[in-house]
Amino acid sequence: MSKRTFEFEFSQARTISRNLYFYNTEEKESIIKTHFLFILLKNLPRELPTGPNPRQADLKAKPCRQMFETLEKEPELFTDCNRGLFLIAEKVYYPNQDNKKSAVIDFGKDEDGNIKGGLVDGNHSYRVLEKAINDETLSDLPVFITIIEGADQFATQLARARNTSVQVKETSIANLDKEFEPIKKSLRSYAEKIIWSENENVNNEKAVFSVEDLMAFMTAMNLDLYDNDHHPTIAYTGTSTCFNKWKNKKNRHSYEKLYFLLPSIVEIYEHLYKKYEDYAKEGGVRKFGLFNGVERERGKGKNRKKIVIKLPFTEEIIHYKIANGFILPIFSALRFLLEDENGNYKWAIDPRQFLDKHAPKLVSKILDAHSNENSSNPNKTGKSKMLWENIAQSVINYSLQEKLNNK
Repeated sequence: MSKRTFEFEFSQARTISRNLYFYNTEEKESIIKTHFLFILLKNLPRELPTGPNPRQADLKAKPCRQMFETLEKEPELFTDCNRGLFLIAEKVYYPNQDNKKSAVIDFGKDEDGNIKGGLVDGNHSYRVLEKAINDETLSDLPVFITIIEGADQFATQLARARNTSVQVKETSIANLDKEFEPIKKSLRSYAEKIIWSENENVNNEKAVFSVEDLMAFMTAMNLDLYDNDHHPTIAYTGTSTCFNKWKNKKNRHSYEKLYFLLPSIVEIYEHLYKKYEDYAKEGGVRKFGLFNGVERERGKGKNRKKIVIKLPFTEEIIHYKIANGFILPIFSALRFLLEDENGNYKWAIDPRQFLDKHAPKLVSKILDAHSNENSSNPNKTGKSKMLWENIAQSVINYSLQEKLNNK
């Protein structure tokens, strides 16, 4: 099992903190810390996790050959010519014991026990440095490391932006291998809305929704993997993990059972999104637009503009943006309206009618917990396992009553 924490000595360190804000409020959501460190090669941690950057380093590739050559002929240039290592972590702290300059990185674990953080960029550099670590002439070579702490809510986007995300690469391979063909067939005309591989949306205005997010939808609805004792919060916290769950052959059939329903699944999500404000008002919620996690306008001063969103599948226009953590607990709980029929899922209760009847109560529960239990922090609300459990239990109870009424 991969290590979760690493402690090492450093020679220099600086930390910059910033607040992550929602643009339409002055409330901060969370603290993002960026740590800049120089460590000596002899203190470089071994076997750092590479989950966010699973691309295997090729030591025979040109970049590695050039790095080996610099280390051999001009090692004094290596530190300044190399971009160093870029990592994401759940927590970084400095114990300051025995007058040593030491740092501890805690990469965290997801619900499946997998390491969440790790090396996002610099895998080739890391493998080269691992080879050089036993060279005593290079033991005091400074290595530059950047660690972002507290970026778990946008780790996938960060990894994708650094062009090292396994999800982008693996989805492209899956698309090339035609693994997505059954999904495309089931989605029918909606398939053209999906970005199936890297750069597919270049000069293509129709492809606007990532396949990773589609996998998150299917994971949220996967009744085989998540019963009433286990809830797919991973659909909120890690879309990359959702893709990996689908990629895992032992899980594949549980996803295939949902393929036939995919058009209705994306439509139901957008129905919930479109009517969320109406449901909130029906549930007795006042001043919906003032909740941290609801945006009606963006920008400041003369640049302030009203938000206009076109929903990707139904193309309906919405004049607000809602934090995904407000929607997914309800959307995911709709999996309890499904029933297995001959190896495929079907709706036992019409989800649109169910939402129109019961969503006001569910939305009220979400926003009440958001304000009173989660400090009006949308990220905490989206991650709250207790909230996901409460919403799921409510849907189970309401659906049982519906079934009794229909008998």
